[in-house]
Amino acid sequence: MKKYILPFVITGILTCCSVIKSQAQQDSTKNINISTSIFGKQDRDKGDDKDKPDASKYPRSFGGITFSRIDWGFSRLINDGSFTLNENNEFLEYKKASNFGFDIAQFGFRFSDQFKTYISTGFEWNYLRLKHNVLLDQDATPLDYSYPDDINYKKNVFTSTYLRVPLTFEFRSKKFRNGDRAKLAVGAMTGILIKGSQRLKSNEQGSQKFKDNYNLASFQYGAFARLGYDSMGVFVKYYFNDMFENSPNQDGLNNFTFGLTLGF
Repeated sequence: MKKYILPFVITGILTCCSVIKSQAQQDSTKNINISTSIFGKQDRDKGDDKDKPDASKYPRSFGGITFSRIDWGFSRLINDGSFTLNENNEFLEYKKASNFGFDIAQFGFRFSDQFKTYISTGFEWNYLRLKHNVLLDQDATPLDYSYPDDINYKKNVFTSTYLRVPLTFEFRSKKFRNGDRAKLAVGAMTGILIKGSQRLKSNEQGSQKFKDNYNLASFQYGAFARLGYDSMGVFVKYYFNDMFENSPNQDGLNNFTFGLTLGF
């Protein structure tokens, strides 16, 4: 199924970029709103300014380059519905796990003062600070690992990097007295693997960094929700797919993340 979904996602991204370019070229003749967003001012509606003649015209489009929806939080691995890893995955036990990501481009439509939908793209990183003295094997399928006897790792970080493509449905309240609003966003997300890496530090071998896909899922998908006020909020994400592919011992291992979001 993945081999059919991946081309669809890539085609969608290219189509989105093409539409943004086309809409920008038509802006001067069709009076379409194309806005650049930074820190939560996406589609900082010109319609919010009631002195504008097009203030009540819906739907209207928006899009362009952005730096928003900056997520920073924690991750938890879920193994067959439990936060406790089974014996096949104990080598992935971690001291700390974190998630970081942001959007860099978007295109969407505002259908009313309270509702809009948009597709965006950006990057996302997941970090596992491994507890055990484990070295992941490169170019091994299925996923394999070893425990070096002569090395004691002071730092052992396993990282995955994805191009993320979320589809968002966002609702906002009417303005409060101070002009701010409460917001709720829900949607579906997909991601394409860019790389995996393991960073190590020990007295015996110093700092090391290895790059490999480590059988990480080449395509990830899930659901998310954001709840906030003005440009600040909280987020939660759950990835439906297994974290690894072509690795039967890791079947049923998923990622769950939550934390703070800025530029919402």
